[in-house]
Amino acid sequence: MKAQLTVAVIGAGSSGLSMLKTLREDGFQVTLYERRGQVGGLWAYSDDPTVTTALRSTVANISKYTCGMTDFPMPEKYPHHLSQADFQEYMELYAKHYDMLKDIVFNASLKRVVRNDDDTKWLVEVVVDGKLQVMEYDKVAFCHGYQTKAKIPEFEGQEKFVGTLIHSQAYRRPEDFKGKNVVVVVGVGSTAGDIIAELIPSATKVYASHRRGFLVIKRWRNGSPTDLLSTRRRRQMAMSLQSNFPNFSRMLVDLGCRFLMRSNWGKLDPAWRVTPFPSPTLSLPSTGENIIDAFKDGSLISLHGLKRFVGPRSIEFDDGTVLDDVDAVISATGYEADFSVAPFVEQSRPANYDGPPIARLWMNLFPPKYADSVCLLCYSAFGKNNGFSFSDVVSMAVSNIWRGVHPIPSREEMEKKVDSQHEWVASKWRYSHVIDPSMVKQWEFQGFLHNAAGTGMENLGWGWKGWRFWFKDREMYNLMNNGVETAHAFRFFETGKRKAWPGAREAIIQANKAVKMFPIKGMK
Repeated sequence: MKAQLTVAVIGAGSSGLSMLKTLREDGFQVTLYERRGQVGGLWAYSDDPTVTTALRSTVANISKYTCGMTDFPMPEKYPHHLSQADFQEYMELYAKHYDMLKDIVFNASLKRVVRNDDDTKWLVEVVVDGKLQVMEYDKVAFCHGYQTKAKIPEFEGQEKFVGTLIHSQAYRRPEDFKGKNVVVVVGVGSTAGDIIAELIPSATKVYASHRRGFLVIKRWRNGSPTDLLSTRRRRQMAMSLQSNFPNFSRMLVDLGCRFLMRSNWGKLDPAWRVTPFPSPTLSLPSTGENIIDAFKDGSLISLHGLKRFVGPRSIEFDDGTVLDDVDAVISATGYEADFSVAPFVEQSRPANYDGPPIARLWMNLFPPKYADSVCLLCYSAFGKNNGFSFSDVVSMAVSNIWRGVHPIPSREEMEKKVDSQHEWVASKWRYSHVIDPSMVKQWEFQGFLHNAAGTGMENLGWGWKGWRFWFKDREMYNLMNNGVETAHAFRFFETGKRKAWPGAREAIIQANKAVKMFPIKGMK
């Protein structure tokens, strides 16, 4: 009898839990390592300032109707948009329902993963409860997330500053800044929005320092959750435009977003410098809707980019403004993939590109040399419709590749594909330097994963399979194409490449019934 192949999964967020469950169901012997003491990833609140965590006050950007795992529906008791505690509970329920905790090692901090001496297996170095352990595995799935390594800027003269200077990763509670005279938050993204909302009632004065405008997507629009505007049919049409007419597509998206900003917020004071904002096809939008409200009521003041520290409590900004009596600066400047734990990942720069090095990952997931034994789920900006609902698609695709159900090209072909991807990223960088170098061609990335996972989404298209499904089951065809974009659709079709879920049909119907309550009067 052939021995089970062993897999180490790193991280117990939604991607890691899905990977553990899927690989285990497909016959692998799996162990998951999580540095926290509980499942939930960044939704598992932690007081450790070196760990990225949602704040106690954080509320999800997407509604519960489009969120959740493919075979574990969201409980009805949750609000329209889940809180940090709700999300953590949901993942705990998911892990317990599928008996995952027995295969998880908690309080295990990954140091690095390297090949053994004869290049046949992976050596996983982790510190468990303070003790270094080195384990050998056939395969490794890095599911430690996009928001692990903080991007910490260095400012001229910062050694002069005697106040508090931290990255948003280390921020936990507004009480730490109560009564502070002046607090400057660098950045206007979603994390900055959460922090600013907490600081305004506590600090004497709060400023937002930013170099460019920002697009804000509200959670609600005309009484309905905004994410319900997105359907599979609309998404496929948008990706077809992006693929075939990229410039025209970007123009349409930019026009639409400018319309949304005007309709949501009315006339914006030019002093706030909210517009112009980068194209959402190149830079992910913010959900910090409270930022604009705070600009309007004067509780938050917009400042240009932080240029340098000029004294113990003084800062100069790009427009020459000098702010005195500053007690704290919080850099909400984002995160980047942490490849220090994966030293085997190669990087390169294409011609005519001066941006940061780009990781050489086939389909932004697999190192070409080790595609049959390693994947990294931390390098694919714009790749998912939303994190939770797409976690299962990725894990099913990885499992099918690793167990030989879905073929992969030769290493040479993968390297050529990586080169082509890097050239595409470079072309976007030349258009705008604000891009994330991990960005993917969404239409290609999602198409590849659905095909590898065997979700059967081709049955919802315009081809023969789509027409056949339309004729056979018109109700489900319409619900799955034009209704709520729920993850349960990814387990509906029986394709032979992954397990279908018997409850998918009913879950899809229930999700669409649940949203009939909208629009709700007074919700904007």
